[in-house]
Amino acid sequence: MKYKDCPLYSLKSKKLLRYLLGIKDGRFLEQTYVASLIEPYIDTSSKPRLIEPPSTELKLLQKRIKNMLGKIEVPENVFSGIKGRSYADNARFHIGNNPRFLFKIDLTAFFPSISRESVRSFFLSDLKCSPDVATILTNLTTIDLSKARMRNPQEIYDFLSAKNVKCTNHLISGAPTSQILSYLVNHKMFDEMQNQADKSSIIMTVYVDDVTFSCDQRISREFKRRILKIVEEYGFQTANSKVRTYTKNYPKLVTGVIIDPNGHLTVKNSLRKSIIDEHDKLRNDPDNFQSRQRLRGLVTAARQVDRNAFPAVHRYAFDREKHQ
Repeated sequence: MKYKDCPLYSLKSKKLLRYLLGIKDGRFLEQTYVASLIEPYIDTSSKPRLIEPPSTELKLLQKRIKNMLGKIEVPENVFSGIKGRSYADNARFHIGNNPRFLFKIDLTAFFPSISRESVRSFFLSDLKCSPDVATILTNLTTIDLSKARMRNPQEIYDFLSAKNVKCTNHLISGAPTSQILSYLVNHKMFDEMQNQADKSSIIMTVYVDDVTFSCDQRISREFKRRILKIVEEYGFQTANSKVRTYTKNYPKLVTGVIIDPNGHLTVKNSLRKSIIDEHDKLRNDPDNFQSRQRLRGLVTAARQVDRNAFPAVHRYAFDREKHQ
């Protein structure tokens, strides 16, 4: 990877870092203050997950870091927070001239499992930042739960314990920087997987915590065993329910997109239903701004899979003349 393309590469000056990020308040240099701007909680609206939303000002700084990290050229099969690459592009990578066999894994509690030490090591060793600059960048992109404003601390610690995660000082679940850092910090692990895939003429993609493999030929048990071993060696876990194998003629779910038996991308039924339900809601209350924004987001997501999906709903959602 071309780290030298990143403005943070070999940065030695705290003063220059503050200038690049637009930091006027020196408290942002300390992790204790950063942690106080995050209020972690467990989202139980669907499956339980840890959410660590940053404050507006902190999120702005993180977006600037993300934009700088985005200058690093990563492999074309990496879709982890990379500008111009979507979840649908990730699935599209696994479409060939003929139906393909597919194997996918999901890294359990990925962000909370990425330690502060490993994030700092990336800034220090890969980006060649000075120790103090590396520490500040780590402070802005990780959270020490012991210093955070948690609504229900025991619920969060119980969640992490149930996931067998012992790391309480980790990459933030909810920061703009976390997707791309989750790849950059762990690129050696993904490189080892890629090496195994290349040896077996298997296509591999990485979308944050989802790693997908596909091939014209059946994917061997030995290959799957080697991949899971790599994950284990780097201290991560996979959920058994998220380790899936698909035969070539069976519909495949890849990062929220269905690849049908003919090798075509199809909008997931649950997304279709959400669009129809939100459309009905908005038609009954056309001035509902939040509903219109949700519908726009849902239709945009569908049209990343199929650019012609829901034409009438798309026109209605984005009719700016009638709905300011």
